[in-house]
Amino acid sequence: MKTVRVAAGIVRANDNSDNVLAVQRGYGDMKGLWEFPGGKVERGETPEEACRRELVEELDVRVCNLRDFYTVEYDYPEFHLSMECFLCDIESGEPTRSDRQLDIRWISRRSLAELSWMPADQDLIRALGDTHDHEAEAKLVKRRRDSRRSMQGNKRANTKPELLVRQRLRAAGLTGYRLQWKKAPGRPDIAFPGRKIAIFVNGCFWHRCPTCKPSVPKRNTEFWEAKFRRNVERDARATAELKQAGWTPITIWECELKRDRIDETMDRVIETIRAAAPSR
Repeated sequence: MKTVRVAAGIVRANDNSDNVLAVQRGYGDMKGLWEFPGGKVERGETPEEACRRELVEELDVRVCNLRDFYTVEYDYPEFHLSMECFLCDIESGEPTRSDRQLDIRWISRRSLAELSWMPADQDLIRALGDTHDHEAEAKLVKRRRDSRRSMQGNKRANTKPELLVRQRLRAAGLTGYRLQWKKAPGRPDIAFPGRKIAIFVNGCFWHRCPTCKPSVPKRNTEFWEAKFRRNVERDARATAELKQAGWTPITIWECELKRDRIDETMDRVIETIRAAAPSR
């Protein structure tokens, strides 16, 4: 399932009320439903840049003071929607309805649920209803910022578990591997192209280890569950594509590299690699 990345603006009124701007879709199968203004993130854009551009194009307003408030993750029948939502204020201009909208309306947060919203927006509406004052709003913005920093700190390459695996491989005389091998499905962390061996060193939390069964964060649960589900689906897809292409995929979980398990784990991995004769 393809992922469509979107940025949306939750535009706050400048009159110190709790009103935000809602727009009614005027096209497509979901014509008549309400949503927050925004649109697709173009290639080379950040979500924040896309939000600013879309609000100029859609409403003829320039916004300022953008704060990352919420991420919507939702599966429509034909695509997965990933929508970054920013709280923002109007810097200049007056919101003007475009020909793609049936209506635009300032509405209080407590009254948002009275409108018929796009299916993907339901959790966002509940989050806005729960943050009807600046203190609650600031707390949610902080949680989103902390979550983003946590994800950004999750390195793809040269993680400690991966370095442990590479150390054991070299000690066993298994060199000549490639890192982050783009020519193999899934871009394995370690690849032996001649033997068609693809090794993935997976963090238990991010890839949902079936042994550890890590818990899901209690805050912003819908976001995390959707993210984890995409990770698991991507891993399964890479494994299937590798097997179809004649490769042998090996998954090493972070917990399998603990002191009491690493010897057993790496003995198994090394035996599998040596059993795969190099292609000529």
